[in-house]
Amino acid sequence: MLNERIWGNNIALVVIDAQRKFSLTQQPDWEERMTKAVDGINAFARLFREHGRPVVFIHFDGASHTGYDKEDSDEWLPGIETAESDIVIHKKNMSCFKDTDLESTLDDLEIDCAIYTGMLTEFCVVTTFYGSLERGFFPYMGKDALISYYPEGNHAAEILCNTVDVAVTKRFLDGEQTPVEFPEHH
Repeated sequence: MLNERIWGNNIALVVIDAQRKFSLTQQPDWEERMTKAVDGINAFARLFREHGRPVVFIHFDGASHTGYDKEDSDEWLPGIETAESDIVIHKKNMSCFKDTDLESTLDDLEIDCAIYTGMLTEFCVVTTFYGSLERGFFPYMGKDALISYYPEGNHAAEILCNTVDVAVTKRFLDGEQTPVEFPEHH
């Protein structure tokens, strides 16, 4: 669901597995899908950095299931912009929380909500999205900053998961979002 507001006070951006090893080069529209998502990831990351908010890159250590096995497989996707201020966390499992420092890093930064971008949407990104809820971090998917395995994967995730675009995120970070009112419980 595309949200018009972000719930939370302290937000981080998490970029998941945006590595060459997960390239879907066997799919004819790979270059177009990758370029659009890289542009989206960079737009979110620039916005977060401009506002002094954390950008966390998750790096998967291990073999890929996509068949990409070139020497550059551990590198970020072509065009991904990084900065010295970015945090890099290594993982070996589908969930970015399992056996990693992600939860403690977000806790140390007093994060209460996060936007998840990267790849592959139906696997590591969705798993981390739901793991985030279990750990008390309110999650959002970053619209146009995800790469799905299946062509309809991003659309499915947008239906099931809270999703925000760069404009909504900018309003939140600029302090221009209307206050979120929580309904009274009966």
